[in-house]
Amino acid sequence: MKKYYAERNRLIKNPISISFDELKSYFIKTYQYFSNKEYLECATKGVWRLIPYSNNEEQIIPPSLAPDPEVFFTTRLQDRQVWPIYEYSEYYTEEILFSVIEILYDHIALYDYKDNKLMQEVPREEYAEHINNILRMYNGGYYIEPTNGFIMKLPNEILKQQLSYDGKDMPNRVFEQLSTAASMFYRFDSNMETKKKAINILADILENEREELKNILNEEYKIPKNEHDKLIFGIVNGYNIRHNRADQKGNYSKEIWYDWMMQYYTSVIIAFYKLKTKKEIEKLF
Repeated sequence: MKKYYAERNRLIKNPISISFDELKSYFIKTYQYFSNKEYLECATKGVWRLIPYSNNEEQIIPPSLAPDPEVFFTTRLQDRQVWPIYEYSEYYTEEILFSVIEILYDHIALYDYKDNKLMQEVPREEYAEHINNILRMYNGGYYIEPTNGFIMKLPNEILKQQLSYDGKDMPNRVFEQLSTAASMFYRFDSNMETKKKAINILADILENEREELKNILNEEYKIPKNEHDKLIFGIVNGYNIRHNRADQKGNYSKEIWYDWMMQYYTSVIIAFYKLKTKKEIEKLF
């Protein structure tokens, strides 16, 4: 999202914070905007075209909110008062509103009759930009992740760098695991159990590289290899993350320490693969 002069130079002294009712009102205006652009026609009505030499139409793509938007929203959210959006939006709870925003992201599209193809990338990018303009003003800031459509709490600058890491130094399977863990942990509706599972995914990544991890970290910091290993794995093995033994520590402020664990393990994984890449490049010269 482009930042203009005042924001770019940090001259906005009192950023606006909107209430939930204001968020719903702004959402409806945004929804109206995309409805007017017919970006939701493919989702609700499908794609139709005129049959040659006839006044009749045929459906070439069924609606993606199948079999019907009301049925889709009711079954997905287990709530009868979601669709039509104009009728029920004023009664939405936060979890329903955020879920509706995510669903619309998945189904927003525009059909190109000239090239006979369904376009989603550009409509999704535009939708994410407009939605993020309002989400960032609500309750400390949220955003919809443009690549997967998940709504997450707006991260601090350090966390932004972690979440924007492109995975160029690591195998695709590892980057996929890292991205999956981040999506699980930072989603707006994640609970302590979901966050615990996300941390476990990161611990498993490191477990698979355990010996090489000790060697590479030791080359940069000349301390006994097992000191790194003890710090990294002592957390998940001693604080009721991977095991449920009686000697595990379970009575601690998980909502605080889980954030630290997630950022710590993410940093270790990124640092490890960057150091590994650096080492492989140095071997070539």
